[in-house]
Amino acid sequence: MLEIALDAVKMIRPHTIKSFENAKYFNIKPDKSLVTQTDLFVEREIRQFLMSKYPDIEIMGEEFNPRIHDPFKTGWIIDPIDGTRAFLYGVPLFSTLISYVENNEPIIGVISFPALNQIFYASKNGGCWLQNGDDKPVRIWAGSEKNINLASAVVSTSGIHSTTFDSREGTKAYHLSKVIKSARDAVFINDSYQHVMVAMGRIDAAIDTIMKPWDIAALVPCMREAGIICANINGNDTDLLNGGSLLTASSKSLLDELVVHLND
Repeated sequence: MLEIALDAVKMIRPHTIKSFENAKYFNIKPDKSLVTQTDLFVEREIRQFLMSKYPDIEIMGEEFNPRIHDPFKTGWIIDPIDGTRAFLYGVPLFSTLISYVENNEPIIGVISFPALNQIFYASKNGGCWLQNGDDKPVRIWAGSEKNINLASAVVSTSGIHSTTFDSREGTKAYHLSKVIKSARDAVFINDSYQHVMVAMGRIDAAIDTIMKPWDIAALVPCMREAGIICANINGNDTDLLNGGSLLTASSKSLLDELVVHLND
């Protein structure tokens, strides 16, 4: 399954790069997120590729068959362009995400950054790996040695939606301002890339206040296999696929501090 997912992102990368260089046009979906023709094309091509290998395995994707209100237990999950705004606005941190889920647990995750020519991937109990271009993959392990508090931490967020800065989206306005005031430093990093930077040890924690299953699925195996702590914004680390949000941190104590500050 892992090799098939890796082959899929490598297969579609040339088209994604070509489209990125000329991306201009988009539509707005009912949930106010953006969609481009590239989102649709990439998901369609990946679906066809996966179905050619395993025609009987179910597929959930952001653009086709999202099934938000219908629990998804086993099969592939695709996010063709995670970070469509980044893709449109010329920021090369968008990604293509593929995961395989078994009994509601993501066990394989592939995170491809086409513009960077980097792929992060993991399988349950198989480690987390980074491949730069055609180089030999390198294992990623953040471990649990780093145990700092929020006052010493560098924290990222992907945006201000569903926070006290902008409460128009989501069901709750989380106190992002308290995190920013308490952290040593706070930065904005696009979508999945911020969580990967936690796994790489470049920053200490990352916050996504609103996420769908296709945003989350590929990240969970990679983070866990890299030794990173994951939970939703309320601190729940079970059923993350349907958790609605994601926090990643270099230690449990740091994640717990984030939960308190965001929900206080």
